[in-house]
Amino acid sequence: MRSLGPLVMRGLADLRGPAYPVTPGFGRDGRGPYPLDLRPVSRSFRIGPDGVVAVPGPDGRPYRNPVSVSLYALARHAEGLSGEGLAGFLAQAGYLRASQDGDGGWRYPVPVARYRVAPGWYSAMAQGLAISVLLRAYDETSERSHLDAAGAAARLMLRPLGSGGCAHYDQAGRPFLEECPTDPPSHILNGAVFALIGLCEYEARTALVLGAGPSAAAGLRLAAQLASYDLGYWSRYDMRFTAPASLAYHCLHISLLKVAGRLLGDDAFVRAAAGWHSYLRRPGCRLRAAANKALFVLGESHG
Repeated sequence: MRSLGPLVMRGLADLRGPAYPVTPGFGRDGRGPYPLDLRPVSRSFRIGPDGVVAVPGPDGRPYRNPVSVSLYALARHAEGLSGEGLAGFLAQAGYLRASQDGDGGWRYPVPVARYRVAPGWYSAMAQGLAISVLLRAYDETSERSHLDAAGAAARLMLRPLGSGGCAHYDQAGRPFLEECPTDPPSHILNGAVFALIGLCEYEARTALVLGAGPSAAAGLRLAAQLASYDLGYWSRYDMRFTAPASLAYHCLHISLLKVAGRLLGDDAFVRAAAGWHSYLRRPGCRLRAAANKALFVLGESHG
C-alpha cells in the first residue's frame, strides 16, 4: 500500500516550480514567436529517425502525439529560425501537414484511462497548437497548404462534440474547446487555453474565414468559469475532479492566463493569474496542494 508521506514529500520537493516565460510583445496573428517559451516543456522529447518527435504510449510503444510534435516545433521556432532550429521546426510542421486527415484533425491512436476515452479521439489542444505551428510554417515557406491546413484544423476544433469535433457549446452558443472529449465534459483548463491561442491567431490572420469571431465567445465563457478552477489555495486541472493541479500545471495555468488576458483584452484572466501566483508564495497553500494531490493519487490507485 502506498503511503501519503512520500507523495507529499515528492510534491514539496518539486516546489522549485518550472518556469513558462511569456514572450514579450508577442503578436495576436501568429507571426513571430509563440506567446509562451515552450522550450522547458519539450526538453525531454525524443526525435525519431525521420526527425519527428515520438513519445511513449500507454503500452510503452512510441507514437506520434500531435501535441508533443507541436510543442517541440514551437520550442525550436523560439530558438531562431536558422540551422538546426529551422530544420527541426519544419520537420514537425511538415509531418502535421502530411498527417492531417480529411476532417482536418489528428486522431489519437491511444486511450485515455483517466477519462475512459477510447482511441480515435480529437483534441482541441492538438488542433490549436497545430494551427500555431502551421501559421508560422506558412510564414517561413509561403506554401499555401500550411495555411489551408490551419483553417481545416480550426473548423474541426469548432465542430460540436456530438458531431465529432472538439467544442462543447453552452445555451448561449459559446464554445468550450475540449482537450479530451468526455461525457460529461471535463473542461481541462490548459488544453482550452492552448486551443484558444491557436484560434485567436488564425482569426487574426484570416478574420473573414471564420466570421464573427468564435474566439471571443470562447474567451467569454472561459473567463466566466475561472472562479470554478480556483480552490482558494491552488488551481484545478479540470472540472471533472476536485483535486489540485500539479505544481507544473499550476505554474503553466498562470502563464497561460496571462497570455489569454493579453490576447483577448480581458482583465479577468489577468486577475486570476495574479491570484494564483500569490498561492505560490504561501507555504501553507503549497503544502495543502501537495497533500491534497497526494490524497487524490492514493484514491485513484485504489479505485
